[in-house]
Amino acid sequence: MQIRVENQTARRILMLLLLTGFVLATVWIGKSYFAYRAGHTLTIPSLELASRLDSGNATYHVQLGRLYQYSITNPRPKDAIQQFRDAIKANPYDPQGWINLAAAHEFEGDPQKAEEDLRRASALAPNLPIYQWTIGNYFLLHENVEEAFRHLRVVLAGSRRYDRTIFDLAWKSSGNGAQILQELIPNDLPAEFSYLDYLVGERKFDEAGAVWKRIAAGTGTFDPLQANGYIDTLIKTGQADDAYQVWTDLQARGLVRQPPGGRNQNLITNGNFEDPLLNMGFGWRIEDVPGVYAGLDTATFHSPGHSLSVQFTGKQNLNYHQVFQFVKVSPNHNYEFNAFMKTQDITSDSGPRIEVADAYDPHALDKFTPGMTGTSGGWNPLNMQFKTGPKTQLLLVMLVRPASTAEDDTAITGRVWLDDVQITSLPD
Repeated sequence: MQIRVENQTARRILMLLLLTGFVLATVWIGKSYFAYRAGHTLTIPSLELASRLDSGNATYHVQLGRLYQYSITNPRPKDAIQQFRDAIKANPYDPQGWINLAAAHEFEGDPQKAEEDLRRASALAPNLPIYQWTIGNYFLLHENVEEAFRHLRVVLAGSRRYDRTIFDLAWKSSGNGAQILQELIPNDLPAEFSYLDYLVGERKFDEAGAVWKRIAAGTGTFDPLQANGYIDTLIKTGQADDAYQVWTDLQARGLVRQPPGGRNQNLITNGNFEDPLLNMGFGWRIEDVPGVYAGLDTATFHSPGHSLSVQFTGKQNLNYHQVFQFVKVSPNHNYEFNAFMKTQDITSDSGPRIEVADAYDPHALDKFTPGMTGTSGGWNPLNMQFKTGPKTQLLLVMLVRPASTAEDDTAITGRVWLDDVQITSLPD
């Protein structure tokens, strides 16, 4: 569709308007282009030119203000403040302008205005860790721990980038584990586990226990393997009761299956191997060893429909003890061990067996079932009774094969199966 303008005067006016618009657009594009070119050369003269050509671009004012403020040879703090104000005028919703204005006011010795600026920035970016990190650090440096924690809590809820630094700063500035947990650590599983791992690494076990209690009391679902490092550290440092409490918390949350019939019927976890091998905590663990395969077997079993199978390939004379489970027990108490084992073509004179030992002091308790060699032809019952030592609190139950001492027995081949492992309490 074409519009025809017959009146010559009207045509001239229209052409003049179009030409004026074109010229204005050309000037605006040119100014923006040259401002862009100047703004990408980070020197005071180029940024001064860019901010004049495109005064509505907050970025140029911020960059120029920074050069004024942090110049080594000729700092111009008052000019920096004006540039940051111009940036805010150009874009009052960008927290970056307020952050820089706060830094300039702080540099000028006006903390009250700096705090006002930072609160403006926080209101504009209440959930952005990159800004809350800067704001939190300011208040921490000025010993306003309570307000600092409010901002740094946002950082921990939204990012894992600053975790270690924040935790270190919190302990240096506060040193109060209860305050840090309540005011700084968000009710967020990734942040809570990160803090738990930090405390374990710092050997702050009382504070780690408080974090774990909060995790266990929560409703969020997580992979139980996330608690494995905590359990292992407690075990290694002799805190078996606390380690087992973490395990029972996982069971109570339904993250680890409880034994059928309860713990009173069997202290062994997954003794019939019907559940997946968790390889953590107080469940079965298998460590990889070259020349050995260990895992669940669904074809051969004593009770349907799984057993544990370990196959030796004859590559070395192994001192094997890489299938094991920690078992929580009481000191000075009588127990009975039962299991079923089957072998096929075990060629060594030193065959597989079960070892039950005090996890911390084998001198207090260390008992073995007889070693099995050759082919058993069926499932052999294993049984032994034992009494724990006066300080025994944790057992290691292991499928082991001691290295052979025979000169011509340099390797072991064959296969062994284990099933229906049980430890029960006996009357004293």
